[in-house]
Amino acid sequence: MLKYSWYVTLLTYTKRMEVFVMELSVIKQGDRGIVVLLDDKMKIVKPVYAYLKQQARLDRSFNTIIANGRDLKLYWEFLNYMGYEYTEVTPITIGEFIEFLRSSEEYMDDKIIILYGTSKRTGKTINRILSTVYCFYKFCCLVTEIKNPIIMEEINRQQNMFKSFLHHARKNNKIGKSIFKIKQSEAVITIIPDAHIELLMNCLQNSRDKLILKILYLTGARIGEVLDLKIENIPYPNLDETFGVLKNIKSKGRYRNLFIPMKLIEEIDSFIINERALIDTEHSYLFVALQKQNLGHPLTYRSIYDVFDRAKKKAGLKFNFHDIRHTFVTHLAETGMDVSIISIIAGHKHIQTTEKYTHLSDKYIGESLSRYWKSNAFLGGDLQ
Repeated sequence: MLKYSWYVTLLTYTKRMEVFVMELSVIKQGDRGIVVLLDDKMKIVKPVYAYLKQQARLDRSFNTIIANGRDLKLYWEFLNYMGYEYTEVTPITIGEFIEFLRSSEEYMDDKIIILYGTSKRTGKTINRILSTVYCFYKFCCLVTEIKNPIIMEEINRQQNMFKSFLHHARKNNKIGKSIFKIKQSEAVITIIPDAHIELLMNCLQNSRDKLILKILYLTGARIGEVLDLKIENIPYPNLDETFGVLKNIKSKGRYRNLFIPMKLIEEIDSFIINERALIDTEHSYLFVALQKQNLGHPLTYRSIYDVFDRAKKKAGLKFNFHDIRHTFVTHLAETGMDVSIISIIAGHKHIQTTEKYTHLSDKYIGESLSRYWKSNAFLGGDLQ
């Protein structure tokens, strides 16, 4: 009989269990609706409902609540799949969940979680999911009598016992909140050439999607900020000005101003008059679904992601929404703009974030150095 290490034994089962099919749904209410998680019997999962409702009270964006709902749906499916109650989680449970997130779907039917296979999710994605779970339990501890050992206590364990899935056990062999975060690889940043943006633009099918791409590329806005835009956020075009300001744009739980070219404001204004105004809705979101079954519903991240994904595949391109933002910020830095100004334009809370974004291209650095060297007397240049 093969002998497995303790953690593989915990993650390997011979008996197959029923697959629990859950559904994330939106109950229409007001201009946004209520996000609910339904179990396999189509009953509302009350703890998740309470948490998402609290997020709405905190004025989190609709797309953020949807994203949190998807993360908790995945977590709940894991708990049901493994036969666990959410009130009984332990550090081992979270370790298993991390490996569940890393595992490929084809292994899950046998209830075997592969420890050293290629992860189907990036470290950044896994950490985002774990952050949602962390916040969910933090909420539970505040409003219920659940005792969550992962948050409330430090767990004494030998470092090598968790090394396979918890990279940062403390030197004193205690594990606490940091169990919710795994090591993630250094992100590879893509700077997108103008020609690729134009190619993508030509592969998008309608004016709504083309306008979204223009806003992303010309303002550096986050995709969540664009999806949360409302008609009242858009100022009237003023042809005497070269730019306008969209004030109090919702941004990652805060509000900021978005600077935008006046010509683009004109395009948005034309879009509102000629297209958006023709779709009757109870809300004023600028961008809405166009499919017959969801016509007029606020456009979701998943929907626009799928639209852009199809267009990128058609164009033979590979980049994400954040690469567009990074390209914008990098172009600003390459003009020599002060980092503090870039920080305001980009809506960064900390200037250190801006400094990470301003990795200037080798071409720009080389051109700048060439101008300096050409003027240097030691290399035959003229000192001015």
